[in-house]
Amino acid sequence: MKTQNQKRYLFLLALVLILAVQTVMMGYFGHKKNGYFVDEVYTYELANYEDTFFSKSDEYLNSWVDGAFFQEAMSVDGLGDLDYSNVYHNQEKDVHPPIYYFVIHTVSALFHGNVSKWIGILPNMFFCLVTTVLLYLVAARLFPNRVLALLAAAMWAWSVGAMTTAVFIRMYALLTCIAMALVLVHLKALEDVRRDKLRKRTAALLFVVTLLGILTQYYFLVFCFFLCGIFFLYLCATRRWKLLAAYTVLEGGALCAAVAIFPKMLFHILGGSRGKEAFENAATSGGLWDSLKSVFSIMSKQLFNGWIKECLIVVAAVLIGYVLWKHVLHVRCSMAGNGKGMDVHINAHPETKWKIHISIDMILVLAVCLMCGGYSVMIAKVAPYQVDRYYMCIYPLISLGLVYLLYRTADLCLKNVKRSALVLGVICILVTAVSYREQNVNYLYEYYQARYDALEPYEGYPVVYLTINGNHNNRADGFAMEFIQAPYVFCCEKRDYTGIKQAAATRDITQGFLLYVQDYGNMNDEQIREQIEKQVNLDQFELLTRIGCNVYFCTLEEAAS
Repeated sequence: MKTQNQKRYLFLLALVLILAVQTVMMGYFGHKKNGYFVDEVYTYELANYEDTFFSKSDEYLNSWVDGAFFQEAMSVDGLGDLDYSNVYHNQEKDVHPPIYYFVIHTVSALFHGNVSKWIGILPNMFFCLVTTVLLYLVAARLFPNRVLALLAAAMWAWSVGAMTTAVFIRMYALLTCIAMALVLVHLKALEDVRRDKLRKRTAALLFVVTLLGILTQYYFLVFCFFLCGIFFLYLCATRRWKLLAAYTVLEGGALCAAVAIFPKMLFHILGGSRGKEAFENAATSGGLWDSLKSVFSIMSKQLFNGWIKECLIVVAAVLIGYVLWKHVLHVRCSMAGNGKGMDVHINAHPETKWKIHISIDMILVLAVCLMCGGYSVMIAKVAPYQVDRYYMCIYPLISLGLVYLLYRTADLCLKNVKRSALVLGVICILVTAVSYREQNVNYLYEYYQARYDALEPYEGYPVVYLTINGNHNNRADGFAMEFIQAPYVFCCEKRDYTGIKQAAATRDITQGFLLYVQDYGNMNDEQIREQIEKQVNLDQFELLTRIGCNVYFCTLEEAAS
């Protein structure tokens, strides 16, 4: 027999193994990341640039900028060059709170003036590892067996969704970590409440974790609304009025503290562009069902190879079959007297007495599922688009709920916790392995390697960037990582072809330049060339790549003559 300490060490060793595999996987996919979503480049700008976005800087549009400008703007020379006040003010001008950008600003200083994808990926890897530990601690409190808790942790840690969370250079890995921390602290608070007290340590954690979450992403408020709302109702139902008052003061105080630290959040939420958009979406009737189907599809693919619906169908079939067999129908078979037949008697039980035992772990998991459902519905309604990043913070809880549901279903059939855990473990590991053959880790942009290969021979040429149909100047910022390699860059004002004429008039580009063309709609290469030649006389107009945006190598007629 293993002692309690030996079991504890075995579980700890298993958790370390899960974390080690997760680290290797995140490092592998981080290495494969070749390109950036435009918001990821914004992360570097908002964390390190002195004036939010390049496109809002006076010297950026319709003027030549040295490529070194982008290197300096997106980096920090060292720890002595840290300036958190600038990060804070950048976020006042943007639409997000500042905590995550403080992290990126700090990590940037450790890279001493270099700009690298690892500035964003390494912190995400750390947050994801902490999330796995927190998920295990939460599951250990909800599952009847720590093996199942390890399985729930592995199910998320090794999932496509966790890898996507790790490689996407935005605040969502941090948000996921803080959301899981808040769930764990509430479970600790529940343990305190059962003893009719709320320990100072638990109270402090509730306040701090809530504060950090609010200052990381405003969608955390939606997460809090459902999680804190369920806990609030529990305190009301159990008539623990003093604890209810203390809890209300703590959570309300965290919100007030967040507003005091970052007052601009009130404008962001109530009057900013994103806030107005959210309220407009909430007021719009219709479209919710389609949005929820998209959300369900995203979660299913990221966490269970797109098979969550099929799993739910199997679970429902097993439950229905179990109820029919156990409580409704009684099957009695007897052989006919002559030995040549069989009479089957199916006797209904009209007086069946139903007795359903609902354990505390079932109630808690149900509460978690309700919270995730409420969050999904709310975000599906108010979010500007249905994309994975808005739901990453509940991925671990979805994994937990799914593993718990499958375990309870398997236990009905096998009547043995260890056997159920073994069967479930094999199924989950196989599904996770198959998912990497059929699903994609998002935000890797591996296909960008072909773009870089096509542009590599032209690194020494200046760049002219043009947006034809776009409504925003800052689309060019998405290519800032490439602009670092260029000697000079000229970004035209949106939809302004005359910028190309101005570029040619203010710098000698007759020997050739790279023309980046974005948002060109249905225009073909010839139509684009016709518009360009209204401003300058082209000699060469060669398409190099269409990946990301069209890039042409151009020379002017003056050079040919």
